[in-house]
Amino acid sequence: MEQAVYLSSVDQLHYVADDFTRLYFGAEFCERLIPSLLELETALSTARERSLGFTFMTPFVTNRGLEQLEELLAVLVQSLPDAEVVVNDWGVLQLLRSSHPQFKPVLGRLLNKSKRGPRIMNIFDQLPAETKNYFQGSNLDVPSAARFLRQQGIQRVEFDNLLQGLTLNGSDPQMHKSLYLPFAFISATRFCLTANCDDPDTIDAIGVFPCSKECLKYSFNLYNPVMTLPLIRRGNAVFFVNETIPDVVSRQLVDRIVVQPELPL
Repeated sequence: MEQAVYLSSVDQLHYVADDFTRLYFGAEFCERLIPSLLELETALSTARERSLGFTFMTPFVTNRGLEQLEELLAVLVQSLPDAEVVVNDWGVLQLLRSSHPQFKPVLGRLLNKSKRGPRIMNIFDQLPAETKNYFQGSNLDVPSAARFLRQQGIQRVEFDNLLQGLTLNGSDPQMHKSLYLPFAFISATRFCLTANCDDPDTIDAIGVFPCSKECLKYSFNLYNPVMTLPLIRRGNAVFFVNETIPDVVSRQLVDRIVVQPELPL
């Protein structure tokens, strides 16, 4: 079982330990947090010094974000042409396929569609077995979806540790699978409630506005009686914590654990 560490900034590089054989680095949820060239080079330097595999994280993007990624990928391909690139946007996958086919594309968890909401646990024990199996699956259980990914050169898919558990029996056995711990992603949006949250003059403003990256300073615990556990908002994404190791690990249906020492961005 491969163990990777996922870091969103170079300030977190101290989490790299001897147990890890791969470094995930980059922004997964917001194009405003795409690392600079200097930050990418710093992470690459750490990966080389530790003899770590390298996986570059990318978020969903606008055309502006796509241009930023194109600049970084042009440098990355010179330094590490066989690096993995996690895609959470089909446009980024198209960029890889057309301009950088050397990279190994990985389907990110934003594009791996699952039933993520914790509310499902309020009724899960009452569901028939067939319905439970459905809520434990993902869109990758559909043969045509798996076939499409293979055609795009994707050989690895990222999974969250769902509260209701995971069933990977129906997914492509040839597709490598990664499991993220302990933070499980629920949803994300370009409408970031954290943006300008410490500016009283913007309290009633609604929309997608420029920000000062307040997500680097704040996270918020969210409580609601219909939820079975607290949620955590950081930036434009919402998470829950699930530290339980699912049986897909002992059954060796995943071959990589991605450890998140801090909430990702």
